[in-house]
Amino acid sequence: MKEVSADRVKVHLHGRLGVITVPKRLIISHEALNIGHEMEFYFSYIQVVEDPYDYDCSDMKTDHEIAPCLLGGKIVQVNDTAIEVAIMNDLGTIGVPRRWAFTPVTMEEGQDVEFYFSCMKVIGKRDIPVESI
Repeated sequence: MKEVSADRVKVHLHGRLGVITVPKRLIISHEALNIGHEMEFYFSYIQVVEDPYDYDCSDMKTDHEIAPCLLGGKIVQVNDTAIEVAIMNDLGTIGVPRRWAFTPVTMEEGQDVEFYFSCMKVIGKRDIPVESI
């Protein structure tokens, strides 16, 4: 976990593989959320779709173990190296390198996407200085 605000957390994926921002309500934790917490969650590659499903995010709850859920979203930013996706129902944003997105067409802002994602579970804390995270 890289940043914690009043209602959201920002998680940096290891190896400069992206950034995910989600509401705190999607985090399973028995303690206060802090920078440096390690998270466990499901996240798949992103696929651009021309005919999106009627996605259901009702399983994105923290009252049970994490499980992948097929979600939809929209590309809100695309450049030479990365894309940013707004997750449906204001569940956050995902910023990842373009290689994480599969599509036979040129990526453009406003395109529909789908991917598997889950709630996040705190599994520990990194023992390194906060500024290094």
